[in-house]
Amino acid sequence: MKTLKVKQQFIKKNFYVLFCAFVLPTLVSGAIIIYSSYSKTTKEVDRHLDNTLNLVVDNLNDLVGMSKSLNVYIEGNNLTSSLSRLMNSKNLSYNDRNSILYFSSFITTLSNFNSLSDSIYIYLSNDINRVYTSSRGFVFLDSLSDREWISLLMETDADQWISTRYKTDYSFENPKPILSVFSKFHSFSGGSVINYSLNYIQSLYESTMFYSNQIILLTDYNDNLLMTAPASCENSSDLAAQISSGQIGERYLYRFCNYPEYKIRVYTIVPKSTLFQEVINATKNIILILTTIIIVTILLAYYLSLSSYNQLNQVIKLFDCADKGETLPSPPSNKKDMYSQILENVIRLFLQNNYLKIQLSERKYRLQTAQLQALQYQINPHFLYNTLQAINYEILTLSDGVQTNANLMLENLADIMRYSLSTGDHLVMLSDELENCRKYIDIQRNRYENPIPVIWKMDNSLDTALIIPLILQPLIENAILHGIKSMPENGRIWISIELIGSNIRFRVFDNGIGINAAQLAKLNESLRTDHIEYASSHIGLPNCNQRLILYYGKDSALRIQSKPGLGTLVSFIIPSCRAVDSARS
Repeated sequence: MKTLKVKQQFIKKNFYVLFCAFVLPTLVSGAIIIYSSYSKTTKEVDRHLDNTLNLVVDNLNDLVGMSKSLNVYIEGNNLTSSLSRLMNSKNLSYNDRNSILYFSSFITTLSNFNSLSDSIYIYLSNDINRVYTSSRGFVFLDSLSDREWISLLMETDADQWISTRYKTDYSFENPKPILSVFSKFHSFSGGSVINYSLNYIQSLYESTMFYSNQIILLTDYNDNLLMTAPASCENSSDLAAQISSGQIGERYLYRFCNYPEYKIRVYTIVPKSTLFQEVINATKNIILILTTIIIVTILLAYYLSLSSYNQLNQVIKLFDCADKGETLPSPPSNKKDMYSQILENVIRLFLQNNYLKIQLSERKYRLQTAQLQALQYQINPHFLYNTLQAINYEILTLSDGVQTNANLMLENLADIMRYSLSTGDHLVMLSDELENCRKYIDIQRNRYENPIPVIWKMDNSLDTALIIPLILQPLIENAILHGIKSMPENGRIWISIELIGSNIRFRVFDNGIGINAAQLAKLNESLRTDHIEYASSHIGLPNCNQRLILYYGKDSALRIQSKPGLGTLVSFIIPSCRAVDSARS
């Protein structure tokens, strides 16, 4: 069983090594390639879709701009009254005919300005149902084959809108699809209708497309389909339904633009399947390569483990003989593997000279201890305090006696050091402990250029209460360094000290990043042991906890509660003891 376990461990080790050497680089490279391809394709698609959308919107601006220009010209030049009179007149005078010729020339110029224009209709309410058309001038409505527009113009509530419909100029021709821009007059009942060839518009929009399977949709605000480009698109109705249900993004990349004045939307759409086909193919190739490498790695690891089994067995025999106190066997003479022979010799020397190594280890420990003590003896706290005072004086001299943040930090640090040196093992008043904490907070505020808001909730009657020194500052330090230091803003610390019965309860709460369950369990475990892990970032908490327990008992141990993203609460209780009571006793 022992041999089998070692063999399994060796196989796992070889597999992990080969996996890290071959599989991980391939996996990372493949992921980078896939992500880069996807990102590049997405950016290109976004850019092309935006360009297409901008071109379509520019064209719509031209179409509706022509309608606006017509109405502005008519109403701005007070032509509505003249047009109304002409439409109501059964017999036209010479001046009326001249007005008609002048107006017709303007309409002709406007129609020729836009090659997509099919016809222009103008209507003002009159008793004889006369209208104006760009092709025939003033005519009676009954003489026109296309009469649908008049009811749409007069019965629709909107001031301007766009609609697609079919139009026939003559009864013998087939209906042709058109896009009509309706615009009502403000001062008279009526308006204008400019008709554009839908086939020409679709051809124009199709020329703006970058992708062969790209689609342009024109819908109203209720997602009713008005126009599709190209005209041959067979699934335009299905796309409009997906837009209405919000499912369009599952299979398509798209961009859209609202046209609130005419209550329409413009969509440009491309299927994802064709856009990312290159990325999909690359992904398949990478998966295939990765699978092959994994299979080869497993086989290679298994082969290496089998070829090294005898070597491992010899190493195990060395350990077994050492455990039983038997004479260690000699290495096999037929071994040609240099690595195996060196490994066996090293292990044999280690086992045979184990007692010597223990002696050397003990000697090294004593030497390190002596060195540590020597270093500690070299440190003179009073010398450090006096040096800080000298540095503070030099800064004041350089700044012409003006207090700076550096002076304040040095003064606070000197006061904290003096407080630490002067207290020793004696109890101190709570007010002195709090003053020391405030100076520490001021130093941290200057270090991190952060206000570090601290909210105090203090029972002033407890100022004379006696506590062991330097018990609250480590909790505040922990809240700053591990709670709110990494927060960009809104980090706060609440410090509450209140009398609960015959005990004083201390609570330090921060709304910082919190501690996850695993770290919290590890921290609580460190509080339950007598050994302080000095390499830990939370050394202050176990130290405070041990001091509290040693002086006040187990009921005064630290209690830590935390939730990731919500913050951390550290609290403890001590028996109430006041300076007056202590003096009496």
